[in-house]
Amino acid sequence: MKFRAKIVDTACLNHFTRVSNMIAKLAKTCTLRISPDKLNFILSDRVANGGVSMWCELEQENFFSEFQMEGVSAENNEIYLELTSENLSRALKTAQNARALKIKLTNKHFPCLTVSIELLSVSSSSRVVTHDIPVKVIPRKLWKDLQEPTVPDADVSIYLPVLKTMKSVVEKMKNISNHLIL
Repeated sequence: MKFRAKIVDTACLNHFTRVSNMIAKLAKTCTLRISPDKLNFILSDRVANGGVSMWCELEQENFFSEFQMEGVSAENNEIYLELTSENLSRALKTAQNARALKIKLTNKHFPCLTVSIELLSVSSSSRVVTHDIPVKVIPRKLWKDLQEPTVPDADVSIYLPVLKTMKSVVEKMKNISNHLIL
């Protein structure tokens, strides 16, 4: 298994960071599914127990300037990793004014997702900050539990206001009651 990716576009880097921050707020751990053309963040807590279930798909060509991966085998060309979402979010916080971000699957006595951030310095040289995020490689027999959910066609479409506006309204109302009917 091999994985290496690089982001050099600032807008893509900021978007990737925002996705990571959102996932860190939703769940303690997440699954990262790496395939040749996509990167997926998967949350599969039991909804019945109050957990969150989510499938976030990032097209590699829209985010990464370089993207190389080799899966478990030729017929199963995917990698599934479990990681603490807060660790990834914390590592990406240092990437706010970065020149580039590199993500690589490494083995440093245990599997790690190594995040290297190239920062601009006051002088013309650059600094590299590296974070090693411990990950757990998910065995192939458990992959079936982490497949993309089937979503039925919607019966109703709702157009909502800008998310920032809606967020501020909901945050003001959250102290009123545990439930809110829109």
